[in-house]
Amino acid sequence: MEGRERGRTVDRNSDRYHSIGISHPRVDSRGKVSGQTRFLPDIRVEGMLYAYPVYSPVPFGTLNGIDDTDARKVAGYIGLVTAKDVPGENQVGVVVEDQPLFAEQTVRFVGDTVALVVAETESAAREAASLVKLSIEESDPYFSIMASRDAKENFIHENNIASQHQVDKGDVESGFEQADFIFEEEFSTPYQEHYYLEPQGCIASMTDDGRMEITGSLQCPFYVLKAVSKSLAMPFSKVRVTQSPVGGAFGGKEDIPSEVCTRTAIAAMKFKRPVRMVYHRHDDVQMSSKRHPFEMRYKVGVKKDGTLVAADVDLHGNAGAYITLSPVVSYRGAMQAMGPYKVPNIKVRSTHWYTNLPPTGAFRGFGSPQVTFGHERMMDIIAESLKIDPIELRLKNLLHEEDETMTGHLLKASVGVDETMQRVRKASSWDERKKSEKENGRYLRGIGVATSHYGNCLGAAGWALDGAGVKIQVRRDGSIAVAFGLVEMGQGALTVVTQMTAEALGVSTERISILPTDTMNVPDSGPSVASRNVVMTGNAIRDAATRLVPIFKSAAAEMFGCAEADVEIVDDRVINHKSGDSTGFRDLADYLYISNRPMDTLGWWHVPKLEFDPKRGYGQAYFTYSYSTHVAEVTVDKLTGLVHVDRIWAAHDIGQAINPAGIEGQVEGGTAQGIGWALTEDFKTENGHVTTSNLTTYLLPTAKDVAEVETIIVEAPEPLGPWGAKGVGEPAIIPTGAAIANAVSDALGVQIHHLPIRPEMVLDVLEGVEP
Repeated sequence: MEGRERGRTVDRNSDRYHSIGISHPRVDSRGKVSGQTRFLPDIRVEGMLYAYPVYSPVPFGTLNGIDDTDARKVAGYIGLVTAKDVPGENQVGVVVEDQPLFAEQTVRFVGDTVALVVAETESAAREAASLVKLSIEESDPYFSIMASRDAKENFIHENNIASQHQVDKGDVESGFEQADFIFEEEFSTPYQEHYYLEPQGCIASMTDDGRMEITGSLQCPFYVLKAVSKSLAMPFSKVRVTQSPVGGAFGGKEDIPSEVCTRTAIAAMKFKRPVRMVYHRHDDVQMSSKRHPFEMRYKVGVKKDGTLVAADVDLHGNAGAYITLSPVVSYRGAMQAMGPYKVPNIKVRSTHWYTNLPPTGAFRGFGSPQVTFGHERMMDIIAESLKIDPIELRLKNLLHEEDETMTGHLLKASVGVDETMQRVRKASSWDERKKSEKENGRYLRGIGVATSHYGNCLGAAGWALDGAGVKIQVRRDGSIAVAFGLVEMGQGALTVVTQMTAEALGVSTERISILPTDTMNVPDSGPSVASRNVVMTGNAIRDAATRLVPIFKSAAAEMFGCAEADVEIVDDRVINHKSGDSTGFRDLADYLYISNRPMDTLGWWHVPKLEFDPKRGYGQAYFTYSYSTHVAEVTVDKLTGLVHVDRIWAAHDIGQAINPAGIEGQVEGGTAQGIGWALTEDFKTENGHVTTSNLTTYLLPTAKDVAEVETIIVEAPEPLGPWGAKGVGEPAIIPTGAAIANAVSDALGVQIHHLPIRPEMVLDVLEGVEP
């Protein structure tokens, strides 16, 4: 059944659910819009000290000394924390142990933390940190992929290769021999700064009984737990990590909080007082991770009718000074390098290189926006050369059930990519717009399409971490408390967890309260990344329900004096179908208590084992995929070179919509970020120093830049997903940049190979300069 809801198009697979599939108001919205929600910078603790980092002002060199003589003159100065104060391991690498917690011998980028200054006030800590002098013998730095790749000595680490992955399927050379046409192009995509509203920050406190308690603006509490435990030489049981409300993350609070929280914890341990550290925006931008810039070479062979027969793809990413999440980005980029298409013969090489720039790590999409730009630009270039409509070319090659992905994963269900393409084609009036006039005085109009697939959760490379848990507690008054191991970071997790719990237990959403994420309450549930929350937490809730619901029914049968098979709990009522009697859930909860039955349980779900050969990059790279297709319509101003995105039609196969309003919000937010990455966000450095560290130099898209977005929800249920659901947070951004580039190429009649599409580039193209 198809319907309209607040301007979005919704595909309904079923109306049998009571709590999911409904546009539920966000449960955390009132506190956030009223200002009552207390973010980390709002929190004060009695006796609290303040810390601020001292970091390298040079991109590469040998650290010979630290002098805090001038810092000691600042009123309120307490002391300095360095590598010498680390009681455990001076190491904070999240995937590979290549990053010292405090730089001790070598500094590798402007922003490499050498020490913390601790003071009685925040202003004193910042002033004193600026007065600490570092003695550094400088080395020649590497800033580009090419310079790093060509280096013969003076490597940043043992060598300059940070990470490598590959895909090898079929016979690529034979495939090219079968091709009627071979196309080769090179593309590049830029850095992107997260620019979350709330900078990095945390508070660390030692308890009287020797435990360390951390509260932070973070998205991966168990990463922080492990990092603090390792550097403080404490068992996990003596480290507690709780999440404060997070003012934005987008991946930027995956790995960096492990650094921030662990350094602050060591300061709290040393000075035996609570310590808070919150970065200033300039330093946050200089020190934190970014989206990986990619340089890509694509070689694609096709038949005369546009059928893909072979692809050879070479990907290079700039990892920055430390590896952080580069292996994950490298892996995902390789596994998705040719998109949701049937490619019988393919070879992909994905290499990330160390440079003396800020590390690049997790950012919404994890390499997928970059490679989607590559494969979707190729599809448009092929379509133009063969004189085939871009949508028709894609439809000819899209995956369906019983097809193999580019890694050889045989898809058995939940492949809605064709429908996403058909739906945006219709919604956007693609055929009519494509034929309309492109020029209107000083303005050019263009339309472009891009599609992508996104592997849900961590995939074969991160399978060991791909489990998650919940704890559900039923109280005597019928209220229900839920603790889950992933986090709310602005994406609406609290709301969908509320809805899924209500659906699984048959109760009203008003009964559900979500507890703050706390590593003491739930088992290690891995990182809150890769659009994991709905799939992982939803399945863990269903697992918990398999234990709680039988207890509910047993008690209800005893209450009613009937068989358990006659009992149903639905829509907050406990019903005896045989007699017609019913009662409220609160009465059942009270009976559970007085009859001494269990009223709480843990739920757990882990992604099933994936069959995958890492040497070939062959097999089940992920357990399922979300699919998305975006159409962008743009206007190009020939006088100024400015590009405006007028409208985006965004169709997403998300398996089953848990909260349609939340999905709309994710898609609108993702497309806004995609517009910024494609057009306005031009991240720049000079000798390792970020020169675009504020909103006057780093241009985030404003409300006037953001297009009208029509979200189209397609539901192709995933058998392993909770109620058929799949992830949408990351897919929301992935096709946007490519669709915009394709639309601008359509408007200009010239193929765009690089992002961002700056006005200067457009004006050069209009004057006949090669882009």
